Amino acid sequence: MKRILIFSVLFILSLSIFAQNDSVAISQMKEMGVYYLRNDTLMQIVPIMQERTKVSASPISAKGSMVYDGENSENILGNKPVFYIYIPIMYKNSINAKQFRLVTLTSKKGQRKLNTISVSLFGARTGAKSQVLDMKKLNEECYKIFSDEPIPAGHYGIFYNYGNGVPLKLYDFDIK
Repeated sequence: MKRILIFSVLFILSLSIFAQNDSVAISQMKEMGVYYLRNDTLMQIVPIMQERTKVSASPISAKGSMVYDGENSENILGNKPVFYIYIPIMYKNSINAKQFRLVTLTSKKGQRKLNTISVSLFGARTGAKSQVLDMKKLNEECYKIFSDEPIPAGHYGIFYNYGNGVPLKLYDFDIK
């Protein structure tokens, strides 16, 4: 009986902490964008833009990548990150929170790359290989996106997919 009581109390406590985080995020988001909480402080991720494009080719294939300066992100998160997206009501008909996607970046020699084009004798693919995250609507302007599964250590970004799978702005972060 004691175990059930202790488990129930811990479960309710964890629910109230998540609800409190959601309330903090909702109350502090004022500008369109992607946010996360760090020690009860809401942090806005400043999007990065591609610096250049890199193409590598061989006789039977070619790859195109978007290149971003900096080997690491300024946003360091745990392996189960939670993000908050603020979309002002005036953009409700043009931006859908379900279009945000997660991509993996490769890091090397002071830069990060995102593969966006792949061509071979067997076909072609355009757009970044992306993943959909779980989403919860908090109110008409605020959304919470997260992954129930731990994300491996690495370099990542969230972007709004306009339909072509190629990010215009990338909200970058690293999992350590």
